[in-house]
Amino acid sequence: MEHILIVDDDLQLQSLISELLTFEGFKVDVCNNGEECIEYMKHTTPDVLVLDVMMPKKNGWDTLREIRQTKPLLPVLMLSAKGDSIDRVLGLELGADDYIGKPFDDRELIARIRALLRRAHAEDIPQDTKVIKVDQLELNQTQFQATFSGEPIDLTYTEFSLLLYMVKNRGKAISRDELSREILGKRHQAFDRVIDMHVSNLRKKIPDRENGMPWFKTIHGLGYMFIE
Repeated sequence: MEHILIVDDDLQLQSLISELLTFEGFKVDVCNNGEECIEYMKHTTPDVLVLDVMMPKKNGWDTLREIRQTKPLLPVLMLSAKGDSIDRVLGLELGADDYIGKPFDDRELIARIRALLRRAHAEDIPQDTKVIKVDQLELNQTQFQATFSGEPIDLTYTEFSLLLYMVKNRGKAISRDELSREILGKRHQAFDRVIDMHVSNLRKKIPDRENGMPWFKTIHGLGYMFIE
């Protein structure tokens, strides 16, 4: 049974989400704030973390920052106020995989969580294709680990998945909608910056090529290309 941890100080919303996910067949645990979450994580790791932004004692940003130090691949879905783009941008910069605005539709929440779970379950990959190399960059598809000249690159699961998809389609212009569908499991919406923020994070984290060529090219009005 897949295990979801909900961290939210709104006890009514916490209860509603817990009942919804339990009805959908998930095992659900709850924490009331970031400090409880950090303590919980010392002993148990859920399959997906649903994390609110505004909480007492330790807010969602600080909680996420601390969690990412020890659990870089844990799928994290952040809850943010509807239309609060600052919360969303900061959460994505700190390593959130996706966000959903409150109030949200029950079906959308379930779909987002299931999309994170699908990406988190590794598929069987033939031995001869498990590592992809591009210049000094190597992607190990079974360990979900990226390295550059043998040195690990600290990527979240979504960042790795996005990079892997673009590397497999290198030289091809890929739309934001395709990336959103393939990586996030949802259609790209106008003003949705999730893909843009993940690409921005990748640009910051991957060291420069020796030949000075960039890894990514922005295709204005469409999306991105991974340069061969």
